[in-house]
Amino acid sequence: MHQNPSMPPAGEAILSGDIEAVRRMAEDGSLLFKKGRTVELRRNIPTVVKLDGKEIITYSDAFGFALDHGQTEIAKMLIDHNLVDLSPKSDALYMTIHRKNFALLDYMLDHGGQFGREKRDITRLILNLSDVWSEYCPALLDRLDLPVRELGGTALCHAASDNRRAVVTYLLEAGVDVNSQNGGQGTPVLRAATEGHTEMVRFLVKRGADLTITDEYGYRPYTAAKANGHQKTAEYIKTIEPAVTEAEQDALFKRYHVPAKMRDYFKTGPLLLEFPQEEHLSWVRLFAYTDVSEINYRGQRLLSLVEDSEDFAVMLLWEPKSKQVWFLDMEHDVFHAVAVWEKFIKNPGYYINRAVMWEFD
Repeated sequence: MHQNPSMPPAGEAILSGDIEAVRRMAEDGSLLFKKGRTVELRRNIPTVVKLDGKEIITYSDAFGFALDHGQTEIAKMLIDHNLVDLSPKSDALYMTIHRKNFALLDYMLDHGGQFGREKRDITRLILNLSDVWSEYCPALLDRLDLPVRELGGTALCHAASDNRRAVVTYLLEAGVDVNSQNGGQGTPVLRAATEGHTEMVRFLVKRGADLTITDEYGYRPYTAAKANGHQKTAEYIKTIEPAVTEAEQDALFKRYHVPAKMRDYFKTGPLLLEFPQEEHLSWVRLFAYTDVSEINYRGQRLLSLVEDSEDFAVMLLWEPKSKQVWFLDMEHDVFHAVAVWEKFIKNPGYYINRAVMWEFD
């Protein structure tokens, strides 16, 4: 356990609310760190915080320390003395958001504070506001007049994934496309489905979300929900998404050169493969025939075969050129052939348990 570190005069003055003492230190430069052309508030005021059950000492400058201890007038005085960076690259504005000190945020904006207008800046701002969302936040965004409609798509995807209904509503009413995509990570409705947020999915569908748009791996909202174990969400989507017919799936399997015995197996099952004698995994569940979907991995088009499994995020894929079942560990970038279908299905537990240990023929 740390002993309380010695408190410098600036910290003592802030804790006591002695604005005149802090003003004198601001004017004589004792609050500042200077190195060459760099001039900024000195980060030398300690605070003991608990992190993961341990006590650690962090250091902040006079502005951050004043914010943490509710000394808003001292924070304003530092702003008046031009000692707080109010530019888009600064964290000062975000610090006030985290502490829900909206009155001070308004003061900072009135004194030249600015948020960036690039996509990454708008995403960062909205994500920070999401954590403290109130009726103030829409008014703030309207005041800032940022290009939210054009550049708010990534923020919408994150808000849907985090189940932030009020934020999603604001962004949609601001004109952000309900089918925006965050790179290859999918649309807002796909992100919500991946996390199992059924009501968010329902809300987005009512606002025009397209349930057929896939992410970079080929997952659509339904298959993403299934693959992540969110059965309730998947069942809801299944009732409203355009149905995949068996004839369409037959054509897909033919295009991927799937052997007839494998195709017939997926039609008749059993889809739950159990092997309790194995050491690492004792079961996996394959997708139902019409749920098997295309995915893309490093430019290769493959069929995703596994809906769910025990403990490991097992991905078994059908690779059409080799006409084999392959194993993918996306986190570690392990992508390797396992076996032809007839060998695999005769002893799936053996092949899967070897694959998760990265043991291949």
